[in-house]
Amino acid sequence: MKKLLLASVLVASALLVGCARTPANVHVISTTDCGANWVKLDTGNSIPKHTGNVCGYNTAIPNWPMAGDSVFKTQFKMGVLSTARISYSYTIVNPVAFVNEARYLGKMGSSLEIAADTVGGKYEMAENIIIDKLLREQTTEITRELDVVDANPAEVEDAIFKKVKDTLEKKGVVLSDLALVIENDEQTKLAIDSATAIRVYEAAGIKEVGKAVITARAGATQITVNEKNDK
Repeated sequence: MKKLLLASVLVASALLVGCARTPANVHVISTTDCGANWVKLDTGNSIPKHTGNVCGYNTAIPNWPMAGDSVFKTQFKMGVLSTARISYSYTIVNPVAFVNEARYLGKMGSSLEIAADTVGGKYEMAENIIIDKLLREQTTEITRELDVVDANPAEVEDAIFKKVKDTLEKKGVVLSDLALVIENDEQTKLAIDSATAIRVYEAAGIKEVGKAVITARAGATQITVNEKNDK
């Protein structure tokens, strides 16, 4: 009787596992050859057990918007170096293409239980491989033709987005938004301010006065005062 009861429990458990369905908030992909090839399971489909196949297993990929960021040096015309900070949001729409780009995600034994607060570190490397590398390449390609004085960050941002959009879609990713911040060192900032100021003085018909003011300002001593509160 006990053996019969145990067998009934095991059969029931197997049926429950075998009837597991793919949820809408994750992509479930399945392989029968240790990750050489993958098939995406549609939402609501049964999740295969791969009984007896040591190279058969399933893994889950997030199906919700995720955020990433990238910081790197980019070059403007005349070899001017600046720091580019890009933050972006993306969604994985083709998990098979995505895993083929970042194969470490499709390892055996991956859990189908994933949550938004636990995937950050795991997908950081994938972002570096698939998204950040492309952002660096395209940003440098765009900025190297621009004068750092005239460069409009909003226009550069829009150009980067258009450049990477189609390429990322082929890798299984849809980029929903992108924000760019260009940071320059103090010397470059001073050069930009001076160049802009000269144009203002020139427009006012007092270019030589402007040159004198800028020269005097550049040679002025900068004094920093630190206040100390004595208790």
